[in-house]
Amino acid sequence: MNWKKGYSASFLAMRVNPKTWQDLEEIKILDGSISRDDSSDLLESASVTMTEAIGEIWVRIYLVARQNGEAARVPLFTGLTSEPTRNIRGNHESYDVECYSVLKPCADRMLPLGWYAAYGSDGTEIIADLFKQCGIKVNSEFGGGYLAANIVAEAGETYLTMAKKVAKAINWQIRPNGLGEVSILPYSNIVKARFDGENDVVEPAVEDSQDWFSCPNVLRVTSENKTAIFKDEDIKSPLSIPNRGREIWKEENVTLPVGVSLGDYAMLRLKELQKPLRILKYSRRYDPDVNIGDLISMGYPGIEGNYRVGSQNVQIGHSCRTEEVSYGT
Repeated sequence: MNWKKGYSASFLAMRVNPKTWQDLEEIKILDGSISRDDSSDLLESASVTMTEAIGEIWVRIYLVARQNGEAARVPLFTGLTSEPTRNIRGNHESYDVECYSVLKPCADRMLPLGWYAAYGSDGTEIIADLFKQCGIKVNSEFGGGYLAANIVAEAGETYLTMAKKVAKAINWQIRPNGLGEVSILPYSNIVKARFDGENDVVEPAVEDSQDWFSCPNVLRVTSENKTAIFKDEDIKSPLSIPNRGREIWKEENVTLPVGVSLGDYAMLRLKELQKPLRILKYSRRYDPDVNIGDLISMGYPGIEGNYRVGSQNVQIGHSCRTEEVSYGT
C-alpha cells in the first residue's frame, strides 16, 4: 500500500491474551486517540470511548486501511485498560477508557535494594532482562551499547526508570510497537520518510518556532560522586550570562564516556544545549513506517531539512489524522 496516497480508515479493537499476546475477541470502540511521546514516562498511551465497561484487560487497536481494492491491517497500540468513566446521555451509555502502555508493569515494579548495572556490561541486554522479568516481549538489537560506569538503583527505582537510565547512558532508544513488543535500538540517521507536497500528505497549516528562551547558560553535571559547573561568560555569546543579564541553570546526572573529563563534558554539553531548538507542529496522513525517534525529511518551502519526530497523536477516526511534533537536527 502506498501510504502517501489517500486511503479510507476504520478501526478494530481486540482483547489480548497477556500470556501469549495473541488476539482473542473483538471489542467495540467508538473513537479515541493514541499518543506517543519520546519524553513521557510510558512513551505511549491511548484514550478510547467504548460501548461497554470492560474492566482491566489488555487490548490491541488496529487501523484497517483500504486503497484501490487493497487492504492493510496495521497494529497501532497494545496496552492495559483502566477503570472506565461512564457517560449517560438519555438512553445511551458510553465509557471513556484510559489505556496504559505495555511498559506499565515495569513502572509498577521496584528493583531490589542494592541492585546495579555493572560497568562494562551490555546495556541492551540489561534493559531486555528488566523487561522480560516483567513479562514483556522484547524484540531487540544487541551489542554496541556498553556501560562506561556503574549505574546504581536509587530509592524508589523501578524496572522502567532503570531501563531508561541505561538507555540514556548508551544513547539507545526504547520503542514499543503496535503489537506490544519492545525494541531496544540505536537512534538512526536514516530518513524514514520524506514529506514534500506529493499527494498533500501534510496539511497546509504548519507551526514553525525556535526555542531560545529556555536555553541555559549554566550547566551543573554530576557523575557518581563528582560535580562540575560550567558557566557561559563569553561576551561574544548571545546566550551568555553577561548578555542576558541572568543565569539560567540546567542540571544533569551522566555516565561519562571513556577518556572524557567531567569539566570538558560540561563545557561541550552546554554548547549543545545552547543550540536553539527548531520545533515543527503539523498534522498529516498517518504513515505506519514513521514513529517517535525517527528521522524525517521536509521538502516544503521555508521548512526544508531533516527533523526528528518527538511526539504523535493519532486520531481514531475516519482519516486517521496524525498530529506530530518534530525537532530540527
